[in-house]
Amino acid sequence: MAIVEMKKLLLIGLQVDKDRILNAIQLMGNVEIAAIELEEYPEEGRDGELQLLERYDGQEIVELIESQLSELKFALGFIGRYHNLKRSAFAPKPLVGIEELNKVRKNADSILQVAATCRKLEQQLTELSSRETRVLSTKQQLLSWKGLNVSLEQIGNTLTTHTMIGTVEKGAAVQFEERMLQELGTREFYIQRVGEDREQVNYFLAYHKDLAQEVDALLKELGFNRVSFSNMKGTPAEIIGQCDAELRDIDAQRQKIEEQAKALAVRLNELEVLYDALSIQRDKEEEGLKLLQTGQAFVLKGWVPSHFAEALVSRIRGITSAVYIRLDDPEPDEPFPVAYDNPPLIQPFELITELYSTPHPRSIDPNPFVAPFFFIFFGIMMGDAGYGLIMASIAYLAIRKLNLKGMAKKLIMLVFLGGISTFLWGAVFGGWFGNAGQLLGLPPLWFEPAAQPIKMLIFCFALGLIQIFVGMGIQAYMSIRQGKIWDAIFDQGLWYITLIGLILMAIGLNTVGQYMALAGAVGLVLTQGRHQKNIIKRIFSGILGLYNITGYFSDMLSYSRLFALALSGGVIGTVINQLGLMAAKSRVGWIIAAVVLVIGHSFNMAMNILSAYVHSSRLQYIEFFGRFFEAGGHAFKPLRIKTKFVDVYKEGEAV
Repeated sequence: MAIVEMKKLLLIGLQVDKDRILNAIQLMGNVEIAAIELEEYPEEGRDGELQLLERYDGQEIVELIESQLSELKFALGFIGRYHNLKRSAFAPKPLVGIEELNKVRKNADSILQVAATCRKLEQQLTELSSRETRVLSTKQQLLSWKGLNVSLEQIGNTLTTHTMIGTVEKGAAVQFEERMLQELGTREFYIQRVGEDREQVNYFLAYHKDLAQEVDALLKELGFNRVSFSNMKGTPAEIIGQCDAELRDIDAQRQKIEEQAKALAVRLNELEVLYDALSIQRDKEEEGLKLLQTGQAFVLKGWVPSHFAEALVSRIRGITSAVYIRLDDPEPDEPFPVAYDNPPLIQPFELITELYSTPHPRSIDPNPFVAPFFFIFFGIMMGDAGYGLIMASIAYLAIRKLNLKGMAKKLIMLVFLGGISTFLWGAVFGGWFGNAGQLLGLPPLWFEPAAQPIKMLIFCFALGLIQIFVGMGIQAYMSIRQGKIWDAIFDQGLWYITLIGLILMAIGLNTVGQYMALAGAVGLVLTQGRHQKNIIKRIFSGILGLYNITGYFSDMLSYSRLFALALSGGVIGTVINQLGLMAAKSRVGWIIAAVVLVIGHSFNMAMNILSAYVHSSRLQYIEFFGRFFEAGGHAFKPLRIKTKFVDVYKEGEAV
C-alpha cells in the first residue's frame, strides 16, 4: 500500500520496428510515454556532425483519424435514432480480438462509406425539413383566407378597378364594416369578409379607381392593414390543397429515407468496432508525437512501474533484437508519475484523493488512511440501516451485472462500501427508514443519538481527535523518513504531549494533564521559532506557534457535522413516516401513504448521500490532509487500449 516505484525508460529502435514496439507498449498498458524536448539534444554532436533528430510529424494522421472518428460518431448517432435494436444496460460489451480490430481497420474505407451515406441521408432529411417548414408556413398564412374565391395573382389594379385584401383587428371589425358601408355602400364599392382568426378579420375590397383616394384615406383612418401574397397563384383554397399534397410527398420521402437509415442498422457493429479500432490507433499516434526520430531510428522516453519493467523488456526484445533499452531509477529530485498499489478494498477510496489532488511522488500514499475514516464518517452521517441496505443492494447488482472498469468500477464500489457502513452504523444507532425501527420494535445496538446528544457529540469529537492524531503521526513519519527527526519531535511530538495533557485535564486527570500540557506548551514556545536567528524573534515565533492550538480546537469542532447530518437525516425520515401514517386511514389513504413513503424516503436518501459524500470528503481534505498531504504529482497515464463499444481480449497479436 504505497506509491508505486517507477523506472525511467529510454528506448532507441529502428523506424521499421516503431509501430510494432508501440503496439506492444499499448497492448501491455504499463508505459507512460514522456515528451522529449529537442533541447535535450544539441544541434551538434561531440564529433561536430549535425544532430539529425527531429520531432515525429504525425499531426496530419491524428487529424485524419479525428475526422474519421467524428464521422463515425455522427453515423452511430444517426442510425441509433431509427433502428429498433435495444441493448440491456446489464449486457456486457462484445469481446473483440486484436485480429478482428486489424481486419476492420483494413476495411475502414468501406465502413466509412456507411458514415458517408448517413451524412447524405441526414442532409436530405434536413432539406425536407426546411421544405416542410416553408410549406407549413405558406399553409398557415392562407388558412384564414380560405374563403377568398379570387386568385391571388388577380388581386391588384386594372384600368378601371382596384382590388385588395387586408385585415382589421377583431374588436374593430363591426365598426369598420359599418363605416365602409355608410361612406361607400351606395357607390361602386364592394366589401367581403372572407375569414378570421383569433386576432383579426380578413376582407376583400373592390372599387372603381375614381374612389381610390377616398378609400385609401378611409382605410387609413379605420386601421386597415393591407396584405399581399406575392409569387402565389390560385385561390387560397387551391394553394392550401397544393400544400397538403406537397406535405404528403415530403412525408413519403421522409419515410423512405428513414427506411434506408433503419436498413443501415446491420452495419452498426462494424461502425462500433471501427470506432474503437481508430480510437486505439489515434491514441497511439498521439503518443507517437512525443518521440524524436531520424530517417532510420527513433527515440522514446517514458516511465514504467518497476514490477513491470522486466516483462516490458522481454516483450520488446521478443519483437526485435535491434533495440537499445535502458532502465534507470529517477534522480533524487526528479518527479515521476504517481500510481497506487492498493488492495481492492482501498482502491475505491482513491477517487476521494484524486478529486483533491495527486500527491507528490515522494510523499506517502494517503489512501490507506483515508479509507477507514471515510468509510466510518460516511456511514455515521447517513445513519440509516434501511438506506444502507438499498445502497449496497443496488451497487452489488451493478457490480455483478455490469462489466465496469476504471473510475466507474471504483465509484460503484465506493457506493457499495458506503452502503455497508451506513447499514452498520444505522443498526448501531437504531436508524431504520427514520423511526420505522422504533415503530417495529427494533432497538439500537448501542444508543440513539437524538436521545443522548452529548454522548454522540463526545463520540464524534473522539473520532475527530483520532483522525487528527493520525494525520500528525503521518507527518512525523514523513519527517523522520526525510531525516528530519528533530522536526518530528518538535512539530508533532510536542503537540501530542500538549493535546493529550489537555484531554487528560478534560476527563479529570488534572495533575498529570497539567504537567503534560505545561511541558508541551513550554517546549512549543522554545522550538517553534527555532529557525529564527534572533532570540527575541525565536521566542515570539514560538508564542505565535502556540496559538495554533485554536486551529486544533476548531478542527475538532468540525467533526460535530457527523452528528448534525445524522440527526437531520433521521428527523426528516421520521417526518416522512408521520405524513405517511396520517394518510393511511383507508384503502386510498394507504396508496397515498405508500407514494409519500417511497418518494419521501427516496428524496431523503438521495440528499443524505450527497451531503454525506460532500462533508466526509471535506473532513479528509481540510482537517486530515491539512496535517500532512503534499501535492505536486501527476497521475500515471500509460498508453493503453481504451474502448467505448467493445472489450478487447489480448491474445498476443499486434494492435
